[in-house]
Amino acid sequence: MDANSVGTDVSADHVIAELLEMGFEFDKISEAIGVVGPCRADVVEFVLNGSGSVQRKSGGGSQRRSSDRSARLANPRGKLKQSSITDHIASTTGSKTESCGEEPSTSYSCLAANMNPASTAAICLKPKPEHQILVDDPRGEFDRTDKISAILQKHFGFSCVKNFQKEALDAWFAHKDCLVLAATGSGKSLCFQIPALLTTKVVVVISPLISLMHDQCLKLAKHGISACFLGSGQPDNRVEGKAMAGMYKIIYVCPETVLRLMEPLKKLAEKPGIALFAIDEVHCVSKWGHDFRPDYRKLSVLRQNFCSSKLKFLEHDIPLMALTATATLPVREDILKSLKMSGHTVVVLTSFFRPNLRFNVKHSKTSASSYGKDFQELIGTYNASRNFRGKSQKILHEVEPESESSSYESLDDSASDDEDAISDKTELAKSFVKENAEHELDQYPGVDDFDVSCGEFLESSRPESFAFPVQSVETSSSESLDQGPTIVYVPTRKGTVELANYLGKSGLKAAAYNAKMPRSHLRLVHEQFHSNALEVVVATIAFGMGIDKSNVRRIIHYGLPQSLEAYYQEAGRAGRDGKLSDCTLYCNSMRTPTLLPNKRSDEQTRAAYRMLRDCFHYALNTSTCRAKILVKYFGEEFGSDGCEMCDVCINGPPEMHDFKEEAVVFMNVLQAQAGQATEGMDYNSTDCYTSGRRNIGAVPDFRMAVSYIREKIPRFAMTDKIWWQGLARILEDMGYIQEAAEIPRVLIQHPELTRAGLNFLSLQPDEEGLYAYPDAATLLAISNPKSFSSSSEWGRGWADPEIRRQRLAGRTGRRKRKRGSRKQPTGFTTAKERLSAILSKSKRRR
Repeated sequence: MDANSVGTDVSADHVIAELLEMGFEFDKISEAIGVVGPCRADVVEFVLNGSGSVQRKSGGGSQRRSSDRSARLANPRGKLKQSSITDHIASTTGSKTESCGEEPSTSYSCLAANMNPASTAAICLKPKPEHQILVDDPRGEFDRTDKISAILQKHFGFSCVKNFQKEALDAWFAHKDCLVLAATGSGKSLCFQIPALLTTKVVVVISPLISLMHDQCLKLAKHGISACFLGSGQPDNRVEGKAMAGMYKIIYVCPETVLRLMEPLKKLAEKPGIALFAIDEVHCVSKWGHDFRPDYRKLSVLRQNFCSSKLKFLEHDIPLMALTATATLPVREDILKSLKMSGHTVVVLTSFFRPNLRFNVKHSKTSASSYGKDFQELIGTYNASRNFRGKSQKILHEVEPESESSSYESLDDSASDDEDAISDKTELAKSFVKENAEHELDQYPGVDDFDVSCGEFLESSRPESFAFPVQSVETSSSESLDQGPTIVYVPTRKGTVELANYLGKSGLKAAAYNAKMPRSHLRLVHEQFHSNALEVVVATIAFGMGIDKSNVRRIIHYGLPQSLEAYYQEAGRAGRDGKLSDCTLYCNSMRTPTLLPNKRSDEQTRAAYRMLRDCFHYALNTSTCRAKILVKYFGEEFGSDGCEMCDVCINGPPEMHDFKEEAVVFMNVLQAQAGQATEGMDYNSTDCYTSGRRNIGAVPDFRMAVSYIREKIPRFAMTDKIWWQGLARILEDMGYIQEAAEIPRVLIQHPELTRAGLNFLSLQPDEEGLYAYPDAATLLAISNPKSFSSSSEWGRGWADPEIRRQRLAGRTGRRKRKRGSRKQPTGFTTAKERLSAILSKSKRRR
């Protein structure tokens, strides 16, 4: 074997490993490498677009593959090909060739600002030496309301600001720091965009992703406002230099770059001046939040370096304006403390209630075997509205999903691996991939997620026919949805590929999006999503932060999110135009949710499990309005009884159940486990349990308690552990039991009685019951009872007449299996010869 072949094999192995991480199937990867060679870009293109885009030719070697690739790039086929980024970006440093297996490294400086197709004006214009301003001194005696209204009408089409926007602007006028918590799509950005238009000073906005900054800058340019963004990659000195000279009204920058630009920003603060620092998506600061990002936590340097005590030319500290859509009370406190915001910080709160969002929870196995049932309505909706002819165009092709078991997984498997972990057929694939659950930090696959480090957007005149967004409309629970795209969130990378593939084969224009896919593909999905070329994007948490698209009609979570903060933020991307939109959560209530992989301290792990548990309880809820639960989670009192639109409000709660008998038995066993048993207990078996199985003072164990109850008390032998978990949740909500483990998990593992629980056992009136609404998992357990749950109970079950009857009935209903015929080897006269032939055949198979 020569050196070239060895190098090729190693390169192919790397390509296979990378594409397995993206979620593609091993067979398709191998086929693609056999056709186009070990070039990652070509392999991805082959798998995504099908074999038709690559011609099988025997000659030519790598040169032929290179020429084929150039031809394909020069002649894109429909919308399946990546549009040239030079259509929107003019390079200032010259083009660079992209080698196979590497990401493009070209640095771009100027991005297109005018999205109007009728306009052909070039974007890379010379910046204007002076800002066009409406007010020279907004802190003087001018009529602020009139000036703000004029700016709003001119640039954004609104006649006046909302109340929370006015509060934020008043705080800025008063030189105070401000924390703005407003619902997704409510107009938080105007709080820092208006100051940029009221003064000659610059507004610096810290934002987490370049794709988010790109969208914001593009939108500002359409509204006639110059802006630029600076990434953390190799900087374009010209754009950065112009930005630090005050040539743009608004500068978007990632937190990593802010830390690098401290000295240039100090010069900018002196001339022409910095009006404020706006920190967008500020929940990333908090280590208790669902999107913690370490670099955000270092932004306290803004307060330390840009205060009047440090910079003598400043009359007041430069105000900080922190903005987010989701932050619980602990997260808010952590934000204020981490950023070192002043003690006089103004906290602006709006209602978290979104009246146009219709929340629903549906219980499903959330696996490939459930696609047909769960997405039938979605497929029918898009196919009917499009009234397509023949087979519809698909974004993904020919990636066959693996078959999955149709049985529910037990809640006992709380520490099980991800059910969608890749299980390839070959040992090579297994050596590369152990699991493909999206990592929490993959929400930030790299700040330069658009392959650019800088970009500028100069103001363009708004066309006369420019349509401003509608702010709100009336909605009702029976109203049908308008047309618009759908975002489906799944927990694994493999799930994005499989589900997008399934939807594509069903006639929908669907694409997968996850952090490990090539940036060119992610950029293409992003562009086509915003241009309405896609109907469905199937994504992990890597997609969506800062998505500013008004007509998203459906947000579907196909699997449980990691927290209610994450769920509400992602669901809030629907219906930004104020029209009715659906937010549907598919949850496997029979399976314990698990945390995404991440490095956490014990304290952070405890907080992460608490957030995941709250989200799981939300999904299992059957009696309380879902909108009410969500707004209450963020510390807001819900004014009415319900939203009258969610599935709970429409269907009503289930029938209440008296859990007193089971609760007394369960709590007595817990009391016995803890060595708190007293004389006169109702069940002699409990005394036996205390003396024979447990030590006095031992930590109670849920599994052992349930197993003991089913073993010793015949009438509870058929109750499932899932049912007892539901009872434990009810007792925990009532304050009768609590988790004794140092780090509580999603499901209670070591329940112990509280003082209220002990009082209940000692003072329980005989005539009163313990009524509560069963949750979704409990209802499923009731509707699907199990006659036994372990091999140890199988033998004892035969003593129960009902169990015996069920087992015998099951046996008679089974079909007899046909035995396969055993063919004896022919041509041998003795048994020894036949046996030797069989053994030699088995050896050859090995």
